[in-house]
Amino acid sequence: MAAATGRRFVLTVSVIFAVYQVLLPVYAFMPNMRERSIHLSLALILIFLGGGAVRTARRRLWDVLLCLVGVGLSLYVFFQYHAIIDQYGTATGPFQVWAGLLLTLIVLEAARRMVRPALPVIALLFLLYAVFGHLIPGRFGHPPYSLATLSSMLYLTTGGIWGQLLGVSANIIAIFVFLGAFIVHTGGGTGFLRISLRLAGRYTGGPAKVATVSSALFGSVSGSASANVASTGAFTIPMMKRLGYAPALAAAVEAVASTGGQIMPPIMGAGAFIMAELIQTPYLTIALSALLPALLYFFTVGLGIHFYALRSGYGRMQPGDIPSWSDTLKVSGFFLVPFGMLTFWLFRGYTPQYAAFWAVMATLPLALLDEELKFEVRTVPGKLEKAVLNGARQAALIASICASAQVIIAIIAFTGLGVKVSAGILAFSQNSLFAALLLTGLASILLGMEVPTTAAYIVAVVVGGPVLIELGVPPMAAHLFVFYMAILSAVTPPVCGAIFIAAGMAEASWVETARFGLKLSFAAFLLPFLFAYYPGLVLIGSWWQVVLGVARAAAALTLLSAGFMGYFNRRLVMGQRLLLAAAGILILLPSPPLTAAGVAAGAGLWCFTRMRPESVTVA
Repeated sequence: MAAATGRRFVLTVSVIFAVYQVLLPVYAFMPNMRERSIHLSLALILIFLGGGAVRTARRRLWDVLLCLVGVGLSLYVFFQYHAIIDQYGTATGPFQVWAGLLLTLIVLEAARRMVRPALPVIALLFLLYAVFGHLIPGRFGHPPYSLATLSSMLYLTTGGIWGQLLGVSANIIAIFVFLGAFIVHTGGGTGFLRISLRLAGRYTGGPAKVATVSSALFGSVSGSASANVASTGAFTIPMMKRLGYAPALAAAVEAVASTGGQIMPPIMGAGAFIMAELIQTPYLTIALSALLPALLYFFTVGLGIHFYALRSGYGRMQPGDIPSWSDTLKVSGFFLVPFGMLTFWLFRGYTPQYAAFWAVMATLPLALLDEELKFEVRTVPGKLEKAVLNGARQAALIASICASAQVIIAIIAFTGLGVKVSAGILAFSQNSLFAALLLTGLASILLGMEVPTTAAYIVAVVVGGPVLIELGVPPMAAHLFVFYMAILSAVTPPVCGAIFIAAGMAEASWVETARFGLKLSFAAFLLPFLFAYYPGLVLIGSWWQVVLGVARAAAALTLLSAGFMGYFNRRLVMGQRLLLAAAGILILLPSPPLTAAGVAAGAGLWCFTRMRPESVTVA
């Protein structure tokens, strides 16, 4: 009875959350602090009272207490909004001081429960820096700040918890999260899978390429590497193993492909929306600029799979396992309709949240149809319940991440730490763009290993972004560089979340899975560096610069993948592999003679292996 009551309560709150987030950007106009306080309140309820784990009576009491206090302090801001505005960010008494500190700690506890402890621990370290940083001598010290001053900043201004990141979560990210959930659970998930089977299943290495295509499609709406692995991997990993793929290879393919889902528009792991706010650029511009790099990423992964499949003799899927075009087109409408509606309103110049609202409205009627496009009313409640629960859970998770990251960003700005670190990077790199890219990329990868991608991107770009921009990198390219490097941490040992999940599903060694993952994705680590040197990849410059940048990147990544996988029309010996890798690197260098030498070396080896092919039997 208690369990059933708890489920009904969570479902009720999730429905309220969904309705609020879908209507908020279009019809529920409120001041920033008010709308964000309700957003955080609903997220805290789901985080503290919506868990499925078995709890002791003491644990339940503790959860209820944290929920009541957190929600109460959030709603205090909602109801006292006008009085708070008149205070100009200064607490009027002990209650507001302690309320600010307490809500900050509750937000960090919420993030600890939803993601790994690293993010709240890092936020706590920044809080300690704000309190005790005046004791640090030299450049990185700051004037002393009282607890009242820090609490007022965090609790009573939009520079603290209620800042820009939580605003993006409330206004834009949440409605796209619910849109993705509705698309997947009303039939879009089946559509993604069938069109992937149809497009990629008949080619060499078909099952692995199906994983790549399905992960790209599913990731475009889920925005989460972990969710991507858990959903598409449940089908693709057993399929690859059944057709003879080594468990570690099957897991690596899924992990690498799923990681790329976070860079595929429209959602991009919430990064597109935050990026649009940080650099004051329309969301549609961000999504279009990110499209070519995303396609290049999956092109690189697909090439690695192709060369490895040819080298190892992995075959294609059986015709009976590939759906017909008629069956594929039937279910494709479940995601093409909302995608079409989203694109229609975006290209007419409307805001992303307005376009997402109408995409959600277009998705809901699809719940009435089954996979054969016949009316099936009985399944509608189940579909919508799953969509609402999953969407609310994901939206609450992102809200906790954004609120915790906002604490870090607030302290970086308040203490001037970001400017100091940026100046340190500039001094250490001695104004070398390549050195600055290496330092910023390393910081992004290290942060991404321990904290969610969105938070890693935010923290890294605050300190590293200004350095790259000062060295001449366009803001769009600088932000995408940091974002990509943070994402690639999901497949970078020793802490590689997507690898761990996929290896567990495949019952494979995570070390072996990570090794295969690096072989498949290593060339993708070079892609972000190209944004800085060839901005045409992110649609900056003339049309011929875009075409030249894409052609150069595609050629270089092809040669690098072939060299690393050891196959280029035939199996390669070590000398040939090194030559291909060197040719790929030469093509990337900003020197016409070296680029020409790389092209000549790659073309020469292609002709040589073409004239002397190796006979490989592929099933």
